[in-house]
Amino acid sequence: MTNIYDAIKEKENQIAIFQAQISGLQAEIEALRVAARILEGGATPEQARPVAVQPAVAAVTDKNKQRVWP
Repeated sequence: MTNIYDAIKEKENQIAIFQAQISGLQAEIEALRVAARILEGGATPEQARPVAVQPAVAAVTDKNKQRVWP
């Protein structure tokens, strides 16, 4: 039988992984939007650079956000 605390911890880890994947996909979408604007001639490369791209691993390895169970 699975301990309830272990089950909650596992679900929280899965959420962190999903959030990291979502962040990565959002960065890719923004990059594709920028590329589409450049290809359409709507913006110069200097104007179309994304502000920041977060690495997907950062959300998973951030120990400050993980809950510690007894």
